Amino acid sequence: MSPIAITCKRTLGVLKSLYSTVLAYSLFFAAAGASFAFSLEAAEGGETPIAVIWAIATAPLLPILASLLAMDVWSDEKRTGRIEQLLCTPVLERDFTIGKFLGVLIAAMTALGAFLISTIFFLYFFAPSALENQTFFSFLPALMALAMQSTLWCAVAVAASAAFRHAAAAAITTIAITSAIPRGLWLALMQWAPQGRLSFGEMPLDAQIFDITNGSISSATVLSYALLSIFSLFIATKFTTAARYIGRGARQHKWSMATVVTLTIVLSVMLLGLFYRLNTTIELPIGIHSERIFSEKTRTILRETRGEITISAFMSRKDSRFRQISYFLRALSREADAVGGARINIRYVDPRWDLGAAGRLVNIGADVDSLVFERGRRQTILPLGSNFSERRCASALQKIAMPPQRKKIYWTRGHGECPFEAYGPWGMSDIARELHFAGYHNQSINLAQDSEIPSDCALVIVAGPKSDFSKTETGRLDTYLRKGGRLLLLFSGEKDKDWIAKLLTGWGIAIESAKPDGVKTQSGTDVIVSDFSDHPITDPIRGRQILLEAPTTFSHSSSSEAPGADKIEYFELAKTGDYCVAAVSERGSNAGEDLELRPTRIVAIGDASFIMNAQLKEKGNENRVFFLNSVAYLSGSGAMTGADTEASRLITRMDRSTRIKFVFASSAIFPGILFIIAMAIVIAGRKRS
Repeated sequence: MSPIAITCKRTLGVLKSLYSTVLAYSLFFAAAGASFAFSLEAAEGGETPIAVIWAIATAPLLPILASLLAMDVWSDEKRTGRIEQLLCTPVLERDFTIGKFLGVLIAAMTALGAFLISTIFFLYFFAPSALENQTFFSFLPALMALAMQSTLWCAVAVAASAAFRHAAAAAITTIAITSAIPRGLWLALMQWAPQGRLSFGEMPLDAQIFDITNGSISSATVLSYALLSIFSLFIATKFTTAARYIGRGARQHKWSMATVVTLTIVLSVMLLGLFYRLNTTIELPIGIHSERIFSEKTRTILRETRGEITISAFMSRKDSRFRQISYFLRALSREADAVGGARINIRYVDPRWDLGAAGRLVNIGADVDSLVFERGRRQTILPLGSNFSERRCASALQKIAMPPQRKKIYWTRGHGECPFEAYGPWGMSDIARELHFAGYHNQSINLAQDSEIPSDCALVIVAGPKSDFSKTETGRLDTYLRKGGRLLLLFSGEKDKDWIAKLLTGWGIAIESAKPDGVKTQSGTDVIVSDFSDHPITDPIRGRQILLEAPTTFSHSSSSEAPGADKIEYFELAKTGDYCVAAVSERGSNAGEDLELRPTRIVAIGDASFIMNAQLKEKGNENRVFFLNSVAYLSGSGAMTGADTEASRLITRMDRSTRIKFVFASSAIFPGILFIIAMAIVIAGRKRS
């Protein structure tokens, strides 16, 4: 057996008998489990793949794990004097160093692999929906990226251990070099820079993990990690060799070693510059974006669109969103080719460097940080806000592919309704902007002043009134409904029930006084609703969930029964337990096709706050989808129905209780059990020896 293999085996044997190894593993599993659990909660409802979340949540803890595992490999030899016996053997210092490094790396990769397996196990048990369309192999690119970083951290940790006699000093030095200093400087840069990440991009260590996990392999990144790992092992070898130098002749040898190390540093810096100067990026068919799944609605839009479409990403390449958006656009182009639709050309326009192209986009009305869709002479601009999604991109494609149409939506005023123009947390500007982007025109109407509802009205929205409507206003609404009108009612609490109850009772919907109890909740105050009926509004979100705050409940009103074409049909859209929290009534759906009648439709939803700006920022629910599909159903347009559902969104479907159990199991129970078993093994092994 070679000296390297023997040293590696002995290093693993020593690590298995150390209390510090047990502590390192336990702390790593506890911290990584908590980091992943909270990162998963923050990413809920977004499009960041779960493999990326796992990798980025784990990466900052790897330097700490490496430092704790490697801090004794040389320090203990120096402190006890055993290094003199080792150096007396006919084995090169290089072989000792490589053997110890491989032992530490195997121990670190064992912990990393075990953590991946435990993560998948807990996700399968607590949040199986998060693993939909995911397999163990989906995590392999992320594991490869973390293995590359672990190699460098273990090499640095071995070098630090060779430089110090005290293990604690070696561990602190390793953590400072590999984690505290680079991440601390980055945070300081973010605080100092006016635009933070928008100016400098993502933290390089995290950005490299994101790229590799997505199958984008940079030659400069791979070569840099390899070079720095070799350089660290070279330094470790030189520190070990320095132990041979004693007496008067040691000074000359130490100066010689310092010269060699200095020249090596200069050469390494020059090579790093060359690597990044000649950098090439290879896109491999691996990673989560290579298997991106689009919703059926998006696929339909791509399939039915013809011609050539150009999408210009007008943004800085250093923007933290650039990677995510560029991967999305390339996947969209591939999907368009796969379904035989329009040809999509992707262009990237950096406002600082592509001055000519940037000037053209500015002239057509585009702002920086936007996507510009062009098809012939038709153009549409999609701002890149926090709510960028597959749905909005699909709507933009549909907007330039289909003839333009404008439908007017009237929002009632005068009773404390939630204003659609307000940008604060209790306004509805976000959802109003969605409606505008989809081709609707939002307008206000005061039923106390206007004599009647205009004939161009697609539907009326009553969004959480705080005071009653007068008899005149209620009469105008009833008259509008009898002519085939469409009404969307959003409840705000007890005060809005009286006048609405009188109106709805005649249209098949009765308001109940009971409030849902004993139901699932996500924040502790809301109600999770996931029981949806078979209806065009809810079909696209079957298997998903919406969140309502203290919703009003409904039932069927028998006083609305009428024969023939005037029959009013009642549907329970959404339920939580035995309580109906969203209902639909429709009159005239059974009329013959020869009758030019527009069926009356009413949608009642038990909570108005679920589409307020503050609520829509909460992820992991389909509140936005549910509202937009209700509008599409009432207006008679199927264009929006289903377009909001992204198949690639991360949905865990964990309620508050399940999430607490997940955090506790992954960051406390599992590390605790591991700690007890490992300590028992170490104690038993020491007693035998």
